[in-house]
Amino acid sequence: MMMRLGLACITLLFPVLGLTCESVNREQCKQRFEALVNYRTEAITNAFGDLLGTLPTELDVKFVGSKELKDSDGKETYDADHHALVFPRRLLSAKVPNPIRAAAYYWPFYENEQYRNAFPVVETIDQLIWTAFLQEAAKRRGLSWPHKDCNSSDLGERLPCEMLVEGINEHLKEVRTPIFNANRLDMIWPEDFAGFRRGLWNKGDQLYLDVQRYGGILLIGPLIDQFGVPRALAYIAQTPFHVEDNNMRLSAQRYQERARKVLD
Repeated sequence: MMMRLGLACITLLFPVLGLTCESVNREQCKQRFEALVNYRTEAITNAFGDLLGTLPTELDVKFVGSKELKDSDGKETYDADHHALVFPRRLLSAKVPNPIRAAAYYWPFYENEQYRNAFPVVETIDQLIWTAFLQEAAKRRGLSWPHKDCNSSDLGERLPCEMLVEGINEHLKEVRTPIFNANRLDMIWPEDFAGFRRGLWNKGDQLYLDVQRYGGILLIGPLIDQFGVPRALAYIAQTPFHVEDNNMRLSAQRYQERARKVLD
């Protein structure tokens, strides 16, 4: 409670004005960006617990042209072979918080929409740090992150995989859990999955999106509450979720039970 009260005070005092790289040289821009990455790593550790043991002790920060990021559509990526967070060079021009040390607090950038809109680079950095953590955890079991089924053309493979991704994103970025009827498990975790599939038009169907989002929140939320973010996420990265016996509700409950046996 005291920590969250402290964050609330920081939120009230935190300046919306930021710094851009227009008036300093490129090397100073890189140093400032690297400092921001360090502060966000500190913020994540303070908010959720130590990620070391899964993340490498040292992460390199690299800046490259968009052409060198063609495999990730020009976006930032994690280079697991070299333990490097790789950012497109254009992000050096992004506005960063001033003072930059304010970035050492995790939740103000998600609690206040004004800060979130003013400094989107902060969320970009956070996302890549979490991606690095999840990829390193998955790699220990010979897996990738996101799991390969997220790219499957088979909805029955793709949707359960997407539920893990969406559930994680919600718990790491949303201060308040979205309001939905958790008692309607028949809709959020369909017990007749084949029937659910037949009723869909496409993956943009609202029923699909509800299962993807709310089903993911309900799937991983209890594990995070019980075991904390680092342990729960490491397990999830190493354990794909599949629909068993045509019953997503039963499959989700089994997934949670197996996780508890491993993590207890």
